Amino acid sequence: MGEAPADDGVIEAGMVVTADIAGDEMTFLMGSREVAEDLTGGEDIEVFSERSPMGAAISGHKVGDELTYKAPNGKNIKVKILDAKPFHN
Repeated sequence: MGEAPADDGVIEAGMVVTADIAGDEMTFLMGSREVAEDLTGGEDIEVFSERSPMGAAISGHKVGDELTYKAPNGKNIKVKILDAKPFHN
């Protein structure tokens, strides 16, 4: 496994992100599902790939950022980044 990402609030793989997504607060792990299963040891946390539409849109953003991305259904989704910390099990 690589090193944990820096605890700098910038979203990248290995970060647990809390965001307001279209008015709903969600907490999830950024990264691949395969790596996430190894990292979390089966812990129940949703995983979003950094290659997914939302993952790609928020990668590189930081806590406090607000953005909009286009979902696969064509709708524009508003996102506000509330928290981002490196995953620790």
